[in-house]
Amino acid sequence: MQLTLRNMAPALMVLTLALAGCKTAPTKNSGDAAATPQAGQQQQQQQQSPSATASVVEFYVARTQAGPGLTEVTLPDGKLYMEQQPVLTRADLTEAAQLVDREGNNFVGLRFSESGARKLNDISSKNVGNMLVLVLDRELIAAPRIGEPLNRGVLAFGVPSAKAAADIASRIRGDSSAPAAGGSPATAPVTAPAAKP
Repeated sequence: MQLTLRNMAPALMVLTLALAGCKTAPTKNSGDAAATPQAGQQQQQQQQSPSATASVVEFYVARTQAGPGLTEVTLPDGKLYMEQQPVLTRADLTEAAQLVDREGNNFVGLRFSESGARKLNDISSKNVGNMLVLVLDRELIAAPRIGEPLNRGVLAFGVPSAKAAADIASRIRGDSSAPAAGGSPATAPVTAPAAKP
């Protein structure tokens, strides 16, 4: 599979969300979903059912050292060695949102389903020190390092701007207004593993 590489934030560290310290940026649907349980269920179903505009969302475990069964991915500042199968997908997510912390730093926050949270905890517990790579439509978006087991079912990673956070969260949600896969500037083509059905 051929990937392109999005400009990544300088800090590649996995952060669990401290919800008190981050604010979700306003979205056009956020108030409506909270109004009724049915609206919340409809929004969740829309997020989980892929549409024609929905991005392919995959997470891979990656290491900094080559090893058997790993695929080399060239980055501007080095190389990663990714596992060939995704460990999490869109089906494991329930929410993606643009977040801003008290210092004005921008993040994309992800909330996982109950089963996705169990997978995330298991994967992160076994891979502390490795990276969890987010790939959207064959575009490498982020490669944060796993600093500790992620047992809260949430994950946030830094991005360079509010626009980048909004665009990435929108693509993960599958919003119809999300930019097309080639719509964001890529810095370099990279080769990564092909997902097998």
